[in-house]
Amino acid sequence: MLKAIFLDMDETLCATSVADKQALTTLKHYVQSQFPALNADIFCQRYIAGVYKQLNDEFPQLVALLDNELLFRQTLVQTLFAQQQLTITFDQAVTIQASFDDGRMAGFDFFPHVKAMLACLRQQYKLVVITNGPVFSQHPKLAATAMVEHVDYIIVGGEEPEEKPALSIFQKALELVGCQPNEAIHMGDSLAADIAGANGAGIASVWIDTGKASDHDKLSQITPTYIVQQPQQLLDIIKQHIG
Repeated sequence: MLKAIFLDMDETLCATSVADKQALTTLKHYVQSQFPALNADIFCQRYIAGVYKQLNDEFPQLVALLDNELLFRQTLVQTLFAQQQLTITFDQAVTIQASFDDGRMAGFDFFPHVKAMLACLRQQYKLVVITNGPVFSQHPKLAATAMVEHVDYIIVGGEEPEEKPALSIFQKALELVGCQPNEAIHMGDSLAADIAGANGAGIASVWIDTGKASDHDKLSQITPTYIVQQPQQLLDIIKQHIG
């Protein structure tokens, strides 16, 4: 008997990539206006890569700051300016970072139809959001969507000993709702974090296929129980799962 639905947030319930694009537009306009000598396009491309930890090998000195995400990002800004032979103060880096955050939160929202889906599901099941990421970035997203009003529990990976795909974070979700692995289902967009994690915990998994070729390359190693293209398709999957 299905009792609980576990859900990823970024790119599953919420259009994070859309918010990122809006934030980068805001950031680009700001740095162009304040620092005309800066190549704003290169800076923005490198900055978002750094935010998603894709530059960690290039900047090992920044990895030591990861326990403080805000400081990490502010120092990343200074580092990327220095790569273009431009020096800015830490206070200027703080303002630049804030312009990205403000733009991101202004555009952060649920995908269409998701709130209605959550309302429908909550009539029958306990809902738990399990989101990876630091408190610095995830809590504002949760606040922007008033997520607490739409689900029963929220687990932020940055507040836990381990993030997805670790077994412990799924075990915590199971304990919160008081059910066994075969009484839950988890939906997310990451094969490595969501699907591998749910599979490892013995929980049925629903993968949102966003069409990335790099994801499809992993399907031979990580197999979801179900595949959908849109989050609201979960309603049909649940009917299939319990039928």
